[in-house]
Amino acid sequence: MKLVIDNRTRYLNDYYFQTLCLLYFPGEKFKEGFESDNYASFFLEETAEHCITARVVLGMGERRAEGYFEGGYTPSIPMNDDFYAMNALGKAFLEAGRRLFGFGLPWGYITGLRPVKRAKYYLDRGYSPEEIITLFERDYEVTNEKSTLSVETALIQQKMLEDIGENDCGLYVSIPFCPTRCDYCSFVSYSNQRLFSLIPEYLEKLMKDIAETGEMIRRLGMRLRAIYIGGGTPSILDEHQINRLLGCINSNVDISGVEYSFEAGRPDTVTREKLLAVINNGVKRISINPQTTSDLVLRQIGRKHSAKQFFEAAEIANGIGFDCINADLIAGLPGDTELSFRQSLEDVIGLGFSNITVHTLSIKNAASMRFIGDGFYDPQGEFARESVEYARNRLKGAGYSPYYLYRQKNTVGNAENTGYTLPGKENLYNVLMMEEHSTVFACGAGSITKLVSPKRDDILRHAFPKYPFEYLSQDKGLGYDEAKAFFAKFRKDETN
Repeated sequence: MKLVIDNRTRYLNDYYFQTLCLLYFPGEKFKEGFESDNYASFFLEETAEHCITARVVLGMGERRAEGYFEGGYTPSIPMNDDFYAMNALGKAFLEAGRRLFGFGLPWGYITGLRPVKRAKYYLDRGYSPEEIITLFERDYEVTNEKSTLSVETALIQQKMLEDIGENDCGLYVSIPFCPTRCDYCSFVSYSNQRLFSLIPEYLEKLMKDIAETGEMIRRLGMRLRAIYIGGGTPSILDEHQINRLLGCINSNVDISGVEYSFEAGRPDTVTREKLLAVINNGVKRISINPQTTSDLVLRQIGRKHSAKQFFEAAEIANGIGFDCINADLIAGLPGDTELSFRQSLEDVIGLGFSNITVHTLSIKNAASMRFIGDGFYDPQGEFARESVEYARNRLKGAGYSPYYLYRQKNTVGNAENTGYTLPGKENLYNVLMMEEHSTVFACGAGSITKLVSPKRDDILRHAFPKYPFEYLSQDKGLGYDEAKAFFAKFRKDETN
């Protein structure tokens, strides 16, 4: 994409301008030499304090459209200096986009992954839900539907987090292997026989890191509240490997009163023996993810299992007696229709699962689907947006409420991913992690530890190597001294 930036203010970096472009041009590249017929030009100037003028020109081929905003804006809620630049630029950008494409964006010009974090920030500071909805609608040009969804979700999170203290934390354990790779996915997970042969060695290294992390949590004086084993597909492990992994976790951290989740993931990897190993080690929550219950759509997206295998896995899980089972669905999949998406939703509701997460198709840069023809990148994404809205209303009618929400780049229809729950079945880990509310320690390839300060105004990120080969050959875990030094900046009493 050809991108021209004339920023005469001290606000916003080039990456922000690029991220804004992706709202109307999902999947675009800004590298030199990348060919594209799309065009964006930005002009930004501060004429007086908090008075920003913005001019935006967007183009596709020979077509061009301009948006203009002249400063002097008074926000609904007092804001910092950066807001005025983002507001002027965002409103001019949306005006140009509406003129060029003929439609607006449901999330306005909000570019971040965590709109609920923004809503909760203002709730925590005493603003009313009505004031925050006005802020989202008027200042960020978010639709009423999405503004209300954000505030509803933030209100549930407030209640969930009432008893979470500054020394409480979560633990994530990564199993970055999948039996096959779906066409829409570029997640750091691996699916060939050579890499599968690494699993035994990977587990040994992983268990060593878990032991060190458990000791670190103890020495820092922190209390573990939630554990999540994710991937990838953790149920790619056999029952003996699952027993070893969970036994290692249970031996190195105190799991009493801890929310304990295992992402079984792909239905074709689920067996009764594996799920018995999971529940017998104290895990009460699992996720089995069909993405759709249409065999036609499953084949279209390269997902190597059938709807029948999902229903069989669900029957096993329901029979074993987990406290909470989640299923993921994806709106906007190639080959899906209004009828088949709605049937998938009815199928999952009918199974009585306590959690249902509705994702929107997001085509990642390395996903094979990105290279198989036109039609996947649809910024308007009418079908995906209608599916997401239908799911929200249907799930609400079935007694579910939204409890966590996040957005991704290159999402069809500029929509969102939302986790819905029956009352009292919320997943604490998802909220701690997604809203960056508390420290989450991580173990395994591709995982990232986030140390969060007591006031949540400072975050230290420490990443393990992405790939299993690198993870096995390098020792790059977070050290106790580094973690202690981070928290010492905020604590009067140092830990041992």
